[in-house]
Amino acid sequence: MSNALIGKQRKVELKKNLNDIRLIIPIFLLDKLKVHPLTEGMYPISLGKSQNNFYQIQQKRTSSHWLIYSLTDHGVLHYKNKVRKLKRGDLVVISPNEAFEYKLQIENKKNIKIAHKNALFWINFDGCLADYFAQRLLMKMDDGVAHVGALTNISNDFDELLELGSRGYTATNVIHAVHVLQQSLSFLALQLRLTSFNNNSSFNLNDVETLMQNNLHQELSLDALAHHSQLSKFHFLKKFKELTDSSPIQHFINMKIQRACFQLDNTEKTIKIIGGELGYSDPYYFSRLFKKVIGMSPKQYRESRHQ
Repeated sequence: MSNALIGKQRKVELKKNLNDIRLIIPIFLLDKLKVHPLTEGMYPISLGKSQNNFYQIQQKRTSSHWLIYSLTDHGVLHYKNKVRKLKRGDLVVISPNEAFEYKLQIENKKNIKIAHKNALFWINFDGCLADYFAQRLLMKMDDGVAHVGALTNISNDFDELLELGSRGYTATNVIHAVHVLQQSLSFLALQLRLTSFNNNSSFNLNDVETLMQNNLHQELSLDALAHHSQLSKFHFLKKFKELTDSSPIQHFINMKIQRACFQLDNTEKTIKIIGGELGYSDPYYFSRLFKKVIGMSPKQYRESRHQ
């Protein structure tokens, strides 16, 4: 084989290797992450990214959680006696002590351009709160698989995590990386919740909140809100709480108090006028309600901005 051919082959191999990034957190660092108050809740053990035509992850048993985020249509998952084809935007979460195999195999390379948009991300994570983070995801998944879509912020977060290897294992870098991971998993849990809700309901939370914002000057009853959403009071209340963890009336009151805070901070209007503009004709009732939500009276709140 000629030197030119050997050189060309090495360049191809080098280019291929650059499409795979794997980061293993060193033992000395894991020992610190397990006990540091800012990282013990959840931390990465290993993570990686692939942009190759062929890639395989196989695990007979693991003591930590696995998360795989696919940005390609060519993945196949073997898990819990099922074989499932994964599409671009699919998320996989594997619990500890579960065997699985993931294969990414693109047969027709000529028609596929491997790029950032066709990447595969994976991560192992652990910690005293790892089970809680994983459960928030799994509760809206089908045997550990769900579609969240191609989310730019999530792929950017993973890229930022992988940069930890080049930035160095300083305490500041690692703590930041841990919180990026927690932010990503929290966002994915929220995305799964919204996707699951939207796929199974015609309820439009944004529409209801717009109605509330447009009527902060008056009262809105539960009957009126349910009628606007074309639902019974029971079903409206159930769906609203599922999305906001709050009752619709309390949510509406919180909006009113938020508007009152803005007025107290940015205008010289009296407390009586502000309360009246929000539908509260009795200033004493408005003050009690404000204090119940914020923890201080409107007068104390206004005075606190100068302290």
